[in-house]
Amino acid sequence: MAPRTDRVNVGRARTRSSTASTAGSGKTSSVMAALSALPFEQQRFALLLVDALHGVVDDADIPESQVRNLLYRLVQVGLLQERRAPQARRELSRALGPALADLDPVPYATVEQARRLAALRASLLRQGALSTAVVADLKGITPNTARQWISRARKAHRLFTVTHDGETLVPAFLLDDQLEPRPEAQDAIRALREAGEDGWALWAWFAMPSAWLGGRVPAEMLATDPDLVAETARRRAASAA
Repeated sequence: MAPRTDRVNVGRARTRSSTASTAGSGKTSSVMAALSALPFEQQRFALLLVDALHGVVDDADIPESQVRNLLYRLVQVGLLQERRAPQARRELSRALGPALADLDPVPYATVEQARRLAALRASLLRQGALSTAVVADLKGITPNTARQWISRARKAHRLFTVTHDGETLVPAFLLDDQLEPRPEAQDAIRALREAGEDGWALWAWFAMPSAWLGGRVPAEMLATDPDLVAETARRRAASAA
């Protein structure tokens, strides 16, 4: 049951509303009939709004018709925005693309992680990578033969690949001047791939300084100490198991 003060306020609002209806547009009776069908709290809010309307008219010395017109327009704008909101959200989702459309809302941590991954991939790509078409062209073979050659070398852990913009790429540091896989990388690749590292994560391991190598970069040490690189890869694989 509503407090007594609320009833008094609502009663006052009803009185003012009924008074206004005799001097109003003729629609007040239908509005009040509609209000009577609402739950009590919604009726109370509507009647308090009417009461506030009269207060504005009295205090600001503004014609009631102008205040009513302004209030009507505000309500209409709110209803219009509410009706358009689902379509606006759908259009925003399409603009963001399917990857972000599934996240509602997109957590900051997810956006930040995506930004860091994109920056890391861009950094790795700047170090050089060869597409299947480039491998085919440089080796003088067909693209289909190049794909088969890359696939066999990958299965033998002689190299690994990454995918970027729908293309399969071979990191350039894995190939020698004759475009053959560098044998000194094979043991490290095998150890890490068997532990579940592959693709971009594997390239990042080769390209970033390693604490187990005293801050040196594994890819840069392949020519001078491939055994130490392989041992470091095995230790990394063991720690991830």
